[in-house]
Amino acid sequence: DRIASGGEGTTARLWDVDTGECVHILQGHSGITWSVVYSPKGDQIASTSSDPTVRLWDVDTGECVHTLRGHSDCVNSVMYSPKGDQIASGSKDSTVRLWDVYTGECIHALQGHGSTVRSVVYSPKGDRIASGSEDSTVRLWDVDSGECVHILQGHSGTVWSVVYSPEGDRIASASDGKTVRLWDVDTGECVYTLEGHSYLVNSVLYSPKGDQIASGSYDST
Repeated sequence: DRIASGGEGTTARLWDVDTGECVHILQGHSGITWSVVYSPKGDQIASTSSDPTVRLWDVDTGECVHTLRGHSDCVNSVMYSPKGDQIASGSKDSTVRLWDVYTGECIHALQGHGSTVRSVVYSPKGDRIASGSEDSTVRLWDVDSGECVHILQGHSGTVWSVVYSPEGDRIASASDGKTVRLWDVDTGECVYTLEGHSYLVNSVLYSPKGDQIASGSYDST
């Protein structure tokens, strides 16, 4: 019944879906708010900024619960784990960081990408993370150890979006190279390269059943 939004200002906002009224203005960031996401239970919101922090907010009160500091440059993306006890964030500093939601402490700093991290996503089981970067790769990470399990290579430009299939056996990634690629999680091999867009592809999503994929591009389709 609520929507969260961020924009070029330093605030995030919560809106009532039924009335269209602004319920809370979440103030605290000192830079542009790049990304906002709800926790699985819907009781908390995470927001990222160019300041460069991640902030966790209580949905009912609008208060900031934790300010997660550790990145050295703009934080582009953030995602809750399926259980809601962890957060993954991707930054212009080329790292992915895992955070404890309850303490605000950094669990792992995942290093390996050669450029800005544009997208992060947890697997359905929460045991792996996929990250897409401007270095043209997707990396798969083990959540417990923080180790890189696979480096998925094949894209010719920035990987803007990564998503797991509902069953967690495949990953779809969208890139500057006008393509969407489907990857086998176990082997790290590219299964399909989906061509058709005439410009960069910046978003991709699996259907709930996992039998279809939708992609969005700068070619307006």
